Amino acid sequence: MRKETALINIIAAVSLAITSCSEYSPKPRGYLRIEPPEPEYLMALPDSIPYSFCTSSQVEVRPAGEGGINLAYPALSAVIYCSYLRLPPASLHTAVQEARRLMHRQIRDAHPRMARYAFDNPERKVYATLYIIEGDSPSPVQFMLTDSATRFFRGALYYDCPFKADSLEPVTSYIAGDIMELIHTFTWKN
Repeated sequence: MRKETALINIIAAVSLAITSCSEYSPKPRGYLRIEPPEPEYLMALPDSIPYSFCTSSQVEVRPAGEGGINLAYPALSAVIYCSYLRLPPASLHTAVQEARRLMHRQIRDAHPRMARYAFDNPERKVYATLYIIEGDSPSPVQFMLTDSATRFFRGALYYDCPFKADSLEPVTSYIAGDIMELIHTFTWKN
C-alpha cells in the first residue's frame, strides 16, 4: 500500500511538472525607464568658434570642421550635429532651402506630423526655426539659425541607438528643451 501511494505521488508530481512546463509564455521585452537629469546651463564653448550659446552641463562639446561643433550626450546616447557656414548674401536662401530638403528626407511616415517654431531676436540678429518631427524619424529635432545676411547655423539631433519614438520621447523632449535654451541664448561673434 505504501509503495502504491508513493508511486501515485511520484506519477502525480511528474505529470504536474510536465503539464506546467508546456504552458510557458515568455514575458514581453521591456525597455529601460529613462529619466533625464534636471537641466543646468552654462557657457562652455571654445573661443575659436564664431558664435556662442549656453549648453547643458550634460553635453560634451566636440569640434567638427570649419566652425562646426557636435554636442554629445554620452549618458543619453545622442548627438546634436551642428554646422556653420559664412556665405555670400545671395547664397543664404539656397542654404536654408537645402537645410529644409535635408530635414524632409528624414521623415519616414506617410503622413508626418511636424511642429515648426520660429524665434526672432532682431537686437542680436538671430532668426531661428525649430522643427520637431513626430513619429519614427532618425532625426526628430532639427533647427537652423541665421543673421538673415551671411551667417547660417544648422543642427540636427541623432541617436546612437535604434530609434523608437515612443521609448525615446522623454530624451527627445529633454534635448528639445536644451535646443530651445541654445536658440534663446545664441549670439554671433564679430
